Parts: sequence; structure tokens; C-alpha cells
Amino acid sequence: MGQHDLASNSLTSYADVFADIINAFVYGGKPVLLEQNLKPFYLNNAVEKDGKLKGLYRDNCMEDVRSGIRYVIWGLENQYVPDQTTPFKVMGYTYTAYDRQIEEFMTRNKETHNSAYTRQLHPDQKLVPVITLVLYYGKEDIPEDICSMMQMPEDESVRKYIQNYSLNLIRLRELSQEQVKAFRSDFSCIAKFLSKSYTKSEQIETLKNDRQMLTHARDTLYTLTAVTGDRQYLEIYEKYKHRGGMEVSEVAEALYQWGREDSRAELAQKDATIAKMKLDNANAIAEKDSALMEQQAEIERLHAEIRMLKQAQGNK
Repeated sequence: MGQHDLASNSLTSYADVFADIINAFVYGGKPVLLEQNLKPFYLNNAVEKDGKLKGLYRDNCMEDVRSGIRYVIWGLENQYVPDQTTPFKVMGYTYTAYDRQIEEFMTRNKETHNSAYTRQLHPDQKLVPVITLVLYYGKEDIPEDICSMMQMPEDESVRKYIQNYSLNLIRLRELSQEQVKAFRSDFSCIAKFLSKSYTKSEQIETLKNDRQMLTHARDTLYTLTAVTGDRQYLEIYEKYKHRGGMEVSEVAEALYQWGREDSRAELAQKDATIAKMKLDNANAIAEKDSALMEQQAEIERLHAEIRMLKQAQGNK
């Protein structure tokens, strides 16, 4: 797992951020999924491959438990690069979540001496849906289903039996301003920085007027560093961390001021470069003028010698 994933996984593991992301995309911004109803649903398993155990790790997975009843199992996967195997991995995560539910029922049946024998489960033992959203931070294209990664047979009689598995892919850079406004947690800061629906000036203005307090400042700014590659976000965190919190507007203002300082420094550097070029040109011109004057003086000397020679010949 890369540093990018670690940063965003940490941010999206908080119940308030996790719930906010689901509410924004699934429920249109309505607070349907409550953070107090979320419980971690651990799925980190080991599978055998080539005679060795290989870990199967999800980014974040939580169950929505309402009045003691499991309602839906939600998964969030953070994707920075266009990994061609993502559809297959998510399909595996989904199976693992269903398999764990089956094991829970079978364990319960065994403990209550109510085994279903060959049927494994009783007809009234129903599994809850497993839904995964893939948050894609990148710019390049990414496969959205497993069929796009297959060499499909030309025979239609075969093709119709091939079952597809599609991703719930969220392209964060393509969010509309309305979608961005649906966020209420720290993730809104990520969405505003990424969305291409804002012009640069609109983005700066929106962020500078955002008085929202960052609840998870460290993980938010680390995620922004991972997304943009700009380590200034880490410097902002170091500057404000002693206060225990900061506003989104303070992040934008710090970046704006640093941008102005960088611009001034760049302008000063350009001015210094131009001044040096002018000085070098002036010195070069002065050297050429000096050389020209020497040449003129030499010509005058030669002319004088010629006149003296002519005069000497005339006297003879």
C-alpha cells in the first residue's frame, strides 16, 4: 500500500467522513446514513496463492446497523492510479463480505444445534447487500467492469452467458459543483480542490470563504499532499497543529499568500536575471566600443604614417 492510499484511507476511516461520502453520492446529500450507526466490518483475510498465503485487504468497510439489525455493508476503496485489476479485486472483496455473513449464520446454527445440513443456510437466513464505492483521484482512464478487461469471444451464443461485474466508480475530478456542495465533512475540502467544475479563481474564492472547521486536519492535509504532490499542505499542518483545529479558509489563505510570495520571489528572480543581462550587454557593448576605438586609433596612426611617408617621398 502506497503513501497515497495510507493518507486517504486514514481520512475515510472516520465514521463522520465515511457516512458523509455515502450520503453525498447515494442519498443526494441527505443525512440518511448516521455515523453513530456505523460499525467496522473487518474483512482482512488470507488466501492461498502459489502455495503461499496472500493478504486480502480492503481500504474501509463498515456496516450500517439500525436498532441492532444489520442493514447494508458499505465499502470505500481509494484509487489513485488506473489499476487494471481493480474490478476483479472489488469483486473479490464483495465475495469475502458475503462469505463472512454465511460463516456467521453457519456458526450460529452450529451453536444453537440448528444445522441446515446440505442446504448450509435456512431459507429465512438472508444476507444483507454489500455495496462498494471506488473513489478515483486520478486523471487517466480506468476500467469500470470486468468485461472491459476480457478478450471477449465473437460468438454471441457464448457472450450472452458471460456475467459482468461493474464498479461503482466515483471520478472525483469530474464532480459537478452541486455534487461537491453535498459534502458536509472534511472530505468536502478534498472534493473542492479536485473538482474541475471550478475555475482556478472560483476554487480559490470558494475555499477562502469556507469557514468550515477541519475535524481531521492532519489526514485531510496529508490527503491533499498525496493528491497534489504539494508538500506545502504539510507545512500548513505543522503551522496550525498546536491549535487543535483550523478552517478550510486558513488553508486556502496560506496557499494564496505562499503563492504570492512565490510569485514575488519569481518576479524578483526574473528582474535580477534581466538586470544581469542588461549589465552583461552593457559590458559587452563597452568592450566592443573600446575595441572599436582602438581600431580607429590604429587606423589614424597608420594614416599618419602614410602621410609622413608620402611627405618624405615628395621632399626627395
